[in-house]
Amino acid sequence: MSKEVARRGAPARQRVLDLGNTIGFPRELREAIPDLPTCVGRVLQVEAINGDASETPLFGPRVNLKLVAKETGKLTGTFVIRLDLAPDAARGLAETLTRLADRAEKQKTQ
Repeated sequence: MSKEVARRGAPARQRVLDLGNTIGFPRELREAIPDLPTCVGRVLQVEAINGDASETPLFGPRVNLKLVAKETGKLTGTFVIRLDLAPDAARGLAETLTRLADRAEKQKTQ
């Protein structure tokens, strides 16, 4: 015999996962950095910055930033670097960048 499964009481609360603030690098970029003791890394030129806002039941409100960077040396190619931030962290980043830009412009005039 089969029994009907019924939910009793209040429906279960939806959980929002705390993803934190993350930065993601493509695998190809990892392969582009030489594994030598004298190498300090790879310098890339920022070619474009764009992003979007999202809201999902699993992660809640997020700010998704996409940096497109291109090779500056002998290698060729572009790489997408992704930042996934909570709204308060995105606001903090914006405030920090604005403050630093103001400081840079102020130093230029001195």
